[in-house]
Amino acid sequence: MSDIRYTQEVGNEEFHELREDKQMLQTFMQNWLALPENDIIADKSFVNKARAYGVDFNEKYAAVVVEGDKQQLPDERLAFELDYLRRVYVLQVDDVADFLPRLPKRALAGVGMPHHDIQESVKEGVFALAMTHPTVDEMRTMFYENMMDLAIIIAAGVAYPETEQLIHDHLDDEVMLTLWLYATFGQSMCALSEALHVHRRTIQYRLDKITTVTGLNPRVTAEACTLLLAYVRRRTSVIVPALIGQLDRVVMQGDSRQIVNA
Repeated sequence: MSDIRYTQEVGNEEFHELREDKQMLQTFMQNWLALPENDIIADKSFVNKARAYGVDFNEKYAAVVVEGDKQQLPDERLAFELDYLRRVYVLQVDDVADFLPRLPKRALAGVGMPHHDIQESVKEGVFALAMTHPTVDEMRTMFYENMMDLAIIIAAGVAYPETEQLIHDHLDDEVMLTLWLYATFGQSMCALSEALHVHRRTIQYRLDKITTVTGLNPRVTAEACTLLLAYVRRRTSVIVPALIGQLDRVVMQGDSRQIVNA
């Protein structure tokens, strides 16, 4: 009986230590998120914690925002839960390429650009995640750098509400996916046909339908840009602010005031 009791006590101690370590790591991640990019870190204990977790504040890190079954997602030390559906991984730049193949096949991922300010990279990852699509292999993982120009234009307030409304009312998801991939693949009909598993005539029909509905020709670069901007705004206008609001709530739980000199 004494051996059993001893084993239980050791197990309980290990459980509490593990729980405390997770809580300390969560607090560290929250404080790291709250750090403005140009502030000087004054708290040596915070720097020491960073070193213990393998974090170098002189390096840039990239955020990967993943949506999927969390029980199947990889376990990484530098990660936090954005909400009940999404987890954020903070990775060194060189580790991103090795990390992505470890994700479950059904998972969706948005990859932010490398930053010293990891909160900025998380926001970019959220934007990229909003542009993923579960039925198109080429769109299960999206990189913010590939849509940065459109994101900047949208952030500047440029919008085409009439075109967006026409898309919303008359064009389904398959048609607009065709537009996005048509631009992504450099107007390659062969690559697009293979990605969507449809005949080239179907692609031509969908592109023609876009022109009929909107009056804009996706085969003309300037007009395609207007269509793409309207499509991206439609895909991101609701989910991105909602997830950034959730990120703000996570950040608010941290406190950078005690660890920086402004």
